[in-house]
Amino acid sequence: MRTLMLHGHSTSSFIFKAQSGPFRSKLGNSFQWEFIDGPYSCPPPRGLKMVMWKAYKWMEKPGVESIKKSVQWLQNYIDKHGPFDCVCCFSKSSSIVVALMLYHAREVANGSQKPLPFKSAVFINGNLECSVLEDLGLPVTQEAKEVQTKVEDMVKSKVDAMSNLASSLVKPQGLWDDTSQLLHDPDELPEPSDCFGLDFTSFPPDAFISIPTVHMYGGKDPIFTSSIQLAYLCDPNKRVMYDHQGGHDVPRTPDVVADMASAFRKLDQQMKATA
Repeated sequence: MRTLMLHGHSTSSFIFKAQSGPFRSKLGNSFQWEFIDGPYSCPPPRGLKMVMWKAYKWMEKPGVESIKKSVQWLQNYIDKHGPFDCVCCFSKSSSIVVALMLYHAREVANGSQKPLPFKSAVFINGNLECSVLEDLGLPVTQEAKEVQTKVEDMVKSKVDAMSNLASSLVKPQGLWDDTSQLLHDPDELPEPSDCFGLDFTSFPPDAFISIPTVHMYGGKDPIFTSSIQLAYLCDPNKRVMYDHQGGHDVPRTPDVVADMASAFRKLDQQMKATA
């Protein structure tokens, strides 16, 4: 299984290689990983300056037009280097991949014959952009927009407050343990009709992502709200949802690492069975 690996905001392919190393090490040579940097350079987070000199982001600036530019950039890359069996995204890169899939579906509905450039997707602490849903004419409430802004601000505040973010690449502890400000109950999933301001029962059937997906999210992560929205935007018969019970990071505890590797194996088997 050939997988395109996309890092989070203001990090790099180098960092994502380190973050994903534990679960990748449990998978054999039949699994191939291609890491790329986002299209825009940016300063690294304060605590990562000791381990990285360059950082990259996926959007030049907030907004749907910037997302569309990044979608085209990613599509151009895949046209040249793909196709891929799977795309694995951490955090903000999910927004670009989801936008690519949603805009692709609209093009297919308008007569395009171009296939989707990957057969499956894995989202780790995935992120969904309300602006893309709005641009596609889907119903987005003011509550959903406010939730998105609040949780992204929470994550930024947590990261900025950490004195040595680099240490979290090895042993993430403490940063996400204070859950008093979270906007969600990590022990209870919302109804699809009221998912943090989005009513997925009002979405048309062709609005949903139809390829197999895996959603790994953390109950302590403020972005949990967006991760669940993203999961609900995917076909329930083809999605797997897994709470790693951590914060906004790539889990590296032994039990969770084993579960993540198992999820990739099952996804590979699922695709082979339907090939």
